[in-house]
Amino acid sequence: MAARLVTFVTMLAILASCGGRPIGVMTPTGQVVQGTTPVSLLVATTRAPAEDKAVLFGGERGTGLKVDAVTVSIPPAANRKVGQVQWPKKLPPDPLKDFTTISVEPVTSAADTRSWIKRHSPKDRRVLVFVHGFNNRYEESVYRFAQIVHDSGTDVVPVVFTWPSRASIFDYNYDKESTNYSR
Repeated sequence: MAARLVTFVTMLAILASCGGRPIGVMTPTGQVVQGTTPVSLLVATTRAPAEDKAVLFGGERGTGLKVDAVTVSIPPAANRKVGQVQWPKKLPPDPLKDFTTISVEPVTSAADTRSWIKRHSPKDRRVLVFVHGFNNRYEESVYRFAQIVHDSGTDVVPVVFTWPSRASIFDYNYDKESTNYSR
């Protein structure tokens, strides 16, 4: 019995040490590091702003649509696996190894949105819209779409819509209702 308890406690300690990603990856660094690739996204959300500005938006429902122009830095190909987001193990992130937020600029009007889209449009003016699924935090949807755009090499205006998700398997009903709310 004691051996089982020790094994159980050891497994819990290992799982706890694996921990999650650091909170606060949305803090902009303000710089592009040589060898990295910036990916600019238009990010729309119906999430409520977070108290922590390094998180930007939490999982609760906001009062309307908020839009930001977000630029994410992708590490050099030699330092990452295609198809994966390289999350920092600690903050501040290392842009040569980790995905990093370069900038977050609020887009406050329809005219600003049109201007951003015009500046980032390819010749054929294609737009790719990404809507995340269940159980996703704001930064997860932003970084994942930056990874998809970068790794696919597609020439589009990247737009991500992130609806309020509490990012917990135990909050499925809340997330389901949030999709209806966000429509």
